[in-house]
Amino acid sequence: MSAVEETRPPPVPVVRDSTSALQNMLPHVIDTLRREPAVAITLGYLLVAMAGIFYNYWFYRAFDIPVLTLSQISDFLVAGLQRPMALLLVLSTFPLCWLMDLYNLRSRRRHLDALALLRASDSLSGYQRLRRRFLEWRVGEMWYTQLSYVAVIAVYGWAFVGIYAKYRAEAVKRGEVAEVRIWLNGEDGGLAAGESGTWSYLGAVANYVFVYDRTERRALVLPVNAIARLQPMPAPKRPASLFVVPFP
Repeated sequence: MSAVEETRPPPVPVVRDSTSALQNMLPHVIDTLRREPAVAITLGYLLVAMAGIFYNYWFYRAFDIPVLTLSQISDFLVAGLQRPMALLLVLSTFPLCWLMDLYNLRSRRRHLDALALLRASDSLSGYQRLRRRFLEWRVGEMWYTQLSYVAVIAVYGWAFVGIYAKYRAEAVKRGEVAEVRIWLNGEDGGLAAGESGTWSYLGAVANYVFVYDRTERRALVLPVNAIARLQPMPAPKRPASLFVVPFP
């Protein structure tokens, strides 16, 4: 045996299993939910509530309404329950995590194969030694991958809710929402609004109602105590679509 082989340091132990980060995390999550089943309901409710708060912020921002300032704690708690898309957002995170985990699992297996080749080589360049150290850390640690799942889900939720809120705000400006007539306390006539006399109903919180005048492009914040009556208007009938069939 040569002197070089005798002084060579022993190899660093490496985790050689191909377990995914999600599979590594699931047993701990399942054990926690078995001990505390109410935690699942609480976490799900918090996710839905946060999605609703994000939606309200982006939606009312399009009309220059500071909805977060005008809201109370009770409004934050029910914000997500008023938006069915918030439930869809929460449910869609599970397949998103599964797809991310499939990609990370394939990447982990490729890194394990590359690390095995590097460790079997007797002579490595400087770059290869650095890559071997990186791969040893990459396959031996999972916490950063699990943390990246949380970060990606947060970014995905923010983008998902923001895009949908912008779509709904544009629909309001096109007149594709419910119209209402408004009577204030102590006034016989309805609250004047543009040419049609009706307001687009945006939504409400505990103490305020939000409406929008599409013709003049202005939003109005009305205190609930100042409103005597809201009258929903029938939705306008859309003309039937005509299909022209060419004759041969």
